[in-house]
Amino acid sequence: HAQSGENPELQTLMYKLVTLANAPVHTHFVFDGEDRPTIKRSKQVQSAPHWLTRSLQELLQIFRFTWATAKGEAKADLAFLLKAGKIGAVLTEDSNALLFGAEKVLHLMDNEDGTFLVDAYCAEALSNDPTIPLTTSCLLLWAMLRGGDYNPRGLSGCGGQVSRALLAGDLSDLLMQVVTSVAPAQLPGMLETWHDHLRTVLVDGTLGRKYLTLTASIPAEFPSVEIMRLYLHPVTTWTDGASSSLLLQFNPTQPNIAHLAAFCQAHLGWMRPKIHKYLRNHFWSAACMRALCQVGLFYPYCCQH
Repeated sequence: HAQSGENPELQTLMYKLVTLANAPVHTHFVFDGEDRPTIKRSKQVQSAPHWLTRSLQELLQIFRFTWATAKGEAKADLAFLLKAGKIGAVLTEDSNALLFGAEKVLHLMDNEDGTFLVDAYCAEALSNDPTIPLTTSCLLLWAMLRGGDYNPRGLSGCGGQVSRALLAGDLSDLLMQVVTSVAPAQLPGMLETWHDHLRTVLVDGTLGRKYLTLTASIPAEFPSVEIMRLYLHPVTTWTDGASSSLLLQFNPTQPNIAHLAAFCQAHLGWMRPKIHKYLRNHFWSAACMRALCQVGLFYPYCCQH
């Protein structure tokens, strides 16, 4: 940090936004809202906004990236927007987005030269995997067995090998059917039946061996209906009936270069020569890319062959 100048964290965020601005995409940011779960990974979720949030939102306005605050978790809103056809993919480090219904998820990793390496995960391709199709039902069972944001411990004693073996059977589809289709009055009895089926599979040798210790330790309340509903029915901005037809179109626009220069001077302590050099070396190309994206928006077939 000593050589990074003032506000090194904010400077890093700006560098990442410049990299995104140089990509042929429009990026829409969503922040977690007040109705997100209060406990994640067994830790109390901080209710106050992160100290960088306001400055990041100021930067987003300068870059002309759109942003919004979700009612609950940001990735649940993004999954909804993707299903509504308003965005093309969800960029997140959290695989819960797939369980929330996001059909395309991107993970970014930093390269040493300041660029990104992008890993793309497509729900359709994952569900067609010849070994273990990772359908939504499989992802739900995996989350319950191995743990996730809302149940970090998962099923105690259930390791990766046995969990993968359980995904290969019909347990995941049966569990999804029970949780999504059974009437509330019948739910306890149907879950008990599923619970018995799980215990049978673990001890009858169909997995290649018998898991007697694991079977004896399964809690009677496993799996938790409340936890599964958090995964399958997360709170979104549209949960209370807000019309998805009111969703905005996310179109690329030109960044405000003058405001970015002022931001660098006010928040990063940069002098004019450094600002001019950085804009010349890194930002003019981003401005050109935003212009090309605007042209592609109004003339969508001009670059097709």
